[in-house]
Amino acid sequence: MDFTLSAEHQQLRRTLREFFEAEAPVDVIARFDRDEEFNSELYLKAARLGLSGLAFGEQYGGSDADQISICIAVEEIARASAALAYAWLPTATFCAKGVYRFGTEEQKKEILPQVAAGTLRLAMGLTEPEAGSDLTHLSTRAVRDGDDFVIRGQKVFTTGADTAGYIFAFVRTDPDAPASRGMSVLLVPTGAEGLTIRPLRKLAGQSTHTCEVFLNDVRVPKENLVGELGGGLSIIFELLDAERIYVGAQGTGLGQGALDLALKYAKERVQFGKPIIEHQAVGHMLADMAMDVQTARLITWQAAWRLDQGLDCTLEASMAKVHGSEAGTRCAARGMQILGGYSYMVEYGMERYWRETKLYEIAGGTNQIMRNVIAKHLGRS
Repeated sequence: MDFTLSAEHQQLRRTLREFFEAEAPVDVIARFDRDEEFNSELYLKAARLGLSGLAFGEQYGGSDADQISICIAVEEIARASAALAYAWLPTATFCAKGVYRFGTEEQKKEILPQVAAGTLRLAMGLTEPEAGSDLTHLSTRAVRDGDDFVIRGQKVFTTGADTAGYIFAFVRTDPDAPASRGMSVLLVPTGAEGLTIRPLRKLAGQSTHTCEVFLNDVRVPKENLVGELGGGLSIIFELLDAERIYVGAQGTGLGQGALDLALKYAKERVQFGKPIIEHQAVGHMLADMAMDVQTARLITWQAAWRLDQGLDCTLEASMAKVHGSEAGTRCAARGMQILGGYSYMVEYGMERYWRETKLYEIAGGTNQIMRNVIAKHLGRS
């Protein structure tokens, strides 16, 4: 068992760390969040590094990267900007991967090169007002009418929908069939007639809007069906393991960012005649943060390794999601305490981590649902 990162992985982290420190400093991210303006320039620059094509093959402009590489990228993006993560992750690691794994050749050729170039983004259309943790009870309907599907319903928490080209929409195509055969995935163009997008005000990552989407008899050609008719549930569930691993990586990256800020401050801030890192109370908080980051990273990478090997990883992905997100929350809270009054100041960056971290305990399946999954797997063993 070798825990050493390869030279390629180490270079990837160095490259991304240098890039984001130069292109996404605290004041720039704060300004775009304050103005609730999408930072399209940063997104395009990140895509030019190859970040948007990590999850699919070279024939479509991607690199088909291994899962550890993707986790490193997720960590560094989350450390730099939740808003960028909110736009990039659904596009590059969920929707594009879904098209790559289950889409037609025509869909792949049309969509994936644009995703890799950073010129096309996709939004996840899963959650509804009455269907969140229990997606099997969604009510958005798609009815076949000639060569089209006609969609009626509503989606919520569809992050980035207003700047995306398509919504990767989970819909009910057979209301009489069980959920395992009655759901499908459709690529819905955001410019389609009858589709309305409304941004919602939120706590963090404001420069990428989280939206509700209204579909009023929206016509989508049958060619926009992803995978088999009625095969939507298996598509979503296959993609969710990876998404939960990446949420764990987001928590890890955020925790690393909070640790980096707190450690720098504690070395520079002098009270009672010495840097505050030399005061045991502060030093212990930093030690706890370092342990949280390291354990979150290891449990996330183990799940990522299993995913790469084609092994079942639902248990490990759920653990990574819970531990990584909660480690991020603990690190942000301790970072706030270490910086004291300065932690409340936008220019220091810690308050952004404190606001951003809570979402990771909710998105991708709440941590309570994840604990249910973990307990169920333990009961089977």
